[in-house]
Amino acid sequence: MYSSLKGLTGGGGTSSIRRSFPVAPGESIEKDDVVSIFDNMLYRNAEMPVDALPRFSPDVLYLDSEEYGKAFYFMGGNSYLYIGASQKVISIYRVETGAGGMSVSAVKKLPIYGVEGINEFQFKPLSEEMGILCYLESNTSLWTLLTIRWNDSGLQLGEPARLELYSGSLPAIESLSDSKFLLVWHCTKAAPWRLKASVCNIGPNDKISLEGDATEIDAAANLYSGFAFSRLSAGMFAASYWVKESDTKGSLVTRVVTWNGERLAVGADKSVIVTAGSWQIELKHWVLSPVHFILSIKLDTALTFHPITLREAANIPVNGGSTASNVTDAYYDAVKISEKRFVTAVSNKATGTLVLTLFDTTDGNNKQITSKTLLTTVKSSYNKLTLTAIGQSLFVLAFSHEPEPGYAYTQAILFKMAPDQNLIDDLNVKEQLINIWDRGAEAYGFLFCPHAATGFIAAGQGRLKLFRCGWSPARFISSGVGEFHSATGDHNSLITRSMASLALSNGYVVVAYRERDTWHGKLSIFQPVEDGYKPVQSHTFSYSHVDNLSIVELAPGVIALLYKQRITPAYDSKQLNTGSSFEEFKLLTGSITDTGLGGKTTTSLNLSEFYMKSQILKLGNGYLLHVGVNSSFSVTARVIRFLINESGVTFKPLDQVEYLDYQRMNASAIRIGTSLAAIHTDSKMIVVEMDGNGLLCKLADKYFELVDRTTRGLIADGRSGFVQVTTHNVNGELLELTPYRFSNNKLFQYGDTRSVNRKTLDVKVGVESGGKAVVFYQARWDSGRSPSLSDPHQTMFLSLLDIDSDAEDQHYPFPCSEGTLPVFLPLGDYRYFCMGADPNGNQIYMTAYSDDEKLSYGKPFLTPQGIACSNGASGEVVEVAIRGIAEVDVPLRAGSAYYNGRDGKLSLYPAGGKVGLAVSGNELFIE
Repeated sequence: MYSSLKGLTGGGGTSSIRRSFPVAPGESIEKDDVVSIFDNMLYRNAEMPVDALPRFSPDVLYLDSEEYGKAFYFMGGNSYLYIGASQKVISIYRVETGAGGMSVSAVKKLPIYGVEGINEFQFKPLSEEMGILCYLESNTSLWTLLTIRWNDSGLQLGEPARLELYSGSLPAIESLSDSKFLLVWHCTKAAPWRLKASVCNIGPNDKISLEGDATEIDAAANLYSGFAFSRLSAGMFAASYWVKESDTKGSLVTRVVTWNGERLAVGADKSVIVTAGSWQIELKHWVLSPVHFILSIKLDTALTFHPITLREAANIPVNGGSTASNVTDAYYDAVKISEKRFVTAVSNKATGTLVLTLFDTTDGNNKQITSKTLLTTVKSSYNKLTLTAIGQSLFVLAFSHEPEPGYAYTQAILFKMAPDQNLIDDLNVKEQLINIWDRGAEAYGFLFCPHAATGFIAAGQGRLKLFRCGWSPARFISSGVGEFHSATGDHNSLITRSMASLALSNGYVVVAYRERDTWHGKLSIFQPVEDGYKPVQSHTFSYSHVDNLSIVELAPGVIALLYKQRITPAYDSKQLNTGSSFEEFKLLTGSITDTGLGGKTTTSLNLSEFYMKSQILKLGNGYLLHVGVNSSFSVTARVIRFLINESGVTFKPLDQVEYLDYQRMNASAIRIGTSLAAIHTDSKMIVVEMDGNGLLCKLADKYFELVDRTTRGLIADGRSGFVQVTTHNVNGELLELTPYRFSNNKLFQYGDTRSVNRKTLDVKVGVESGGKAVVFYQARWDSGRSPSLSDPHQTMFLSLLDIDSDAEDQHYPFPCSEGTLPVFLPLGDYRYFCMGADPNGNQIYMTAYSDDEKLSYGKPFLTPQGIACSNGASGEVVEVAIRGIAEVDVPLRAGSAYYNGRDGKLSLYPAGGKVGLAVSGNELFIE
């Protein structure tokens, strides 16, 4: 049916139109690839997967958001074992840390067969390359045990063994040898209740089995299930448990268990401590040496720490002088300082106190050396204290704090405690106390692991985050690069502009942001390179809580960053206090080069009154416009003169203060001309002009007259006007644009309000780019499920909307996840700097490319423009068939249309644009 068309195109018998182009940096072209030409360079026209785009923060790693952290263990080198579980699956991750940040090098999955997830769970490392995973699914009595091994090749799981232990509480596991371990559990099969121990063998395929009959450690009618069991030395173990004797009394028992390589033996002698109380809450061991450990018991009446010492001859446990506290509702943890010393942290729910206490046990008794009340305002409906040793005498204490209902944070205190130290330093809140997890977090859901003796990794639901610590010369806990998020982690209604970004005239991009968890102020700098951008620095410019961020370029490569910060960070109810006694505005200036931020200076912005919200714009040469809402809820504008000299930048606010609106909570400004700015308040649109001497004049204002609509923002149109972006409150929040023009000192609407015909949920107004208004929105479906950014599908869209109504709008899916705060900066030549997120939540950055028909992220994946006629590496010249007949080596189906596949190859499926029509088995006609 089809015959060859060779010789019928190009006029004088030429079979195709061909042109040659250099292959773009980082690209590799193969013959028959579908290609695009961008900036006169050749690209394979393939889509870059979202998970291949570079991550913004190497210090944050998002995993499955449905998984709760169950275990976290340092395997050695740069490797960590992290285990998370949802109601459906247990995920075992091998996480690597290196110069490129945290990444997953291997993952294994275990199914959960029930419908209610895991009831009890633990992971116990037995050696440098192996550990035991032990868990009990809900509504079952069978415990599952299996080995996890790690080596250079990844992770290996053993064959699961399922054991009927007749126990609903967590067993204890301790190593005996390379192929044996000790399993101890509380058994309720028959009265009286028993504490049992059994040797377990690790056989072929790493299958676990019980060896012989179990050894009974003790039996009693009311032997509580929460026991403590620890390895003191090779073949020597200690078991502690509580037996209730009456409603007001019980016995705390400790016995020694030994293993001689062949059999288990339980010591005849035991330590018995009579206690008051009607029920046991918690029982723990802290091993200080092979013959000495601390036994803590939390009863309904008291929290007590008992020093237990083994008599050297007979290994008989002896109780020394205990330390008791009548704190009936305490949360606590302890950590070993040396073989004779330990530190306790106790939080009293009733009083809000958080106390560190140092004990010495040299003579077998608990001797209090010193005690320090760190905080007096810790509030939480439920808490868990975690003490983590992170280096030489450095420790981090993590806890939950809920200053008011619905606002729970996980916080951390850094402190130093040397073995010979007898004092606890006073807490410097600004340096040693931070939030490490934002609103909605509870400390009992978190795991902590030391990192390289310089910090720690916190693991919460679906997220790992690396924190670095230091003590000398400066004390700090820092989140490194960190992350930013649409939820500020605080009272969102009180936080304004938690992120600001700017593309500079020297090609660099700067992003300033309020770090999601710590609320610190950070500045990230990106340098242009051949194939996009690369980060060159992340600078923490404030260790306090920041917001109200805005950036301007004073001169090529010279920036000014305005931000508001708390004078003293507050991590309790005082964090809601506002005003000049609690907050201050700062201006940071510096030069942006290939080494990052240089010549940094930070000065206070001293205005005549305090502003709750502030913003700066550059107007003319040497002037800034400050727009803000003061403490009287008045919107004002003021000119600030700046001067750049060899010593830095100086700022001088001019005397004139122009009052623009009253009793308003919000104000934002955009520049619409060299000396013109448009200001949007809750009720008005205002235009102000600055003359050559810095004198400010309000030229026009207009009350909103759009009925049943919410104004989302203003976008300059590049012609001394702007568009008002609104959503229709009644008609499904339909997106709408209304154009305004300023002329002859008048502000007037110069075109009809036009509907974009997109129903929206959350709208974020951006900038102007080549006659387009940039708007981000979350789609509202007309039918079916309600959209949610927490779902893995894309529901955030990037829209390039024509400011004039005579052209077509463009809508593109944007890489996002729940809470994505997008960045979109026009760079010129149809390129844009973007920041979004992958489906898990990891922030990513990329260059976006456009050809007025399509937009792609990371590399051009645009309208196909031809077929490569040969192979070519970066920098080499490749000939491209653009029109007519292209001879290809891949077999074609004559008569079929071929499209651009996502991999840059010819495809029968219309994933991308149409390339041409196959006229024979190896000829493609390109129209």
